[in-house]
Amino acid sequence: MAEISEFEQRITAALDAISKGIEAKDAALAAMPAVAEGDVDLQEELEIERATNARLVNSREKHVARIERLETRVIRMTERLQLLESENKRLEEVVAALQDNNTKLRNGDTGAADASVMAELDQLRAARAADRAELDEILAELAPIVKEA
Repeated sequence: MAEISEFEQRITAALDAISKGIEAKDAALAAMPAVAEGDVDLQEELEIERATNARLVNSREKHVARIERLETRVIRMTERLQLLESENKRLEEVVAALQDNNTKLRNGDTGAADASVMAELDQLRAARAADRAELDEILAELAPIVKEA
């Protein structure tokens, strides 16, 4: 997560530097005297540079917007992952309690109570497997984001 923030800061700083350079260049060009009619080639090159600068500024804005969208997505997924981790911990505690109950039942009368506990344990295992699958899905979505950073 810290790496993403660091990359974002570096990208933003670089794009800001480009933007400032473009603005400085445009200001310097605006301060130059008018181009003589014989310097049509220079005028065309100037227009090409201005168009290129405009595209760079537009590209910067798109990248900043994309970074903001990715940040929002990472935050949402992180919150979801934390929720799933807490649910997984709760399930582990329930399984531990059920295992303890099973041990107690094995030492005593195991009749119908044992079957009931086993059914509940199977249900919890299924819930845990579903949660694990959801965690794997989240991790799969985060992997490309981390690679981009």
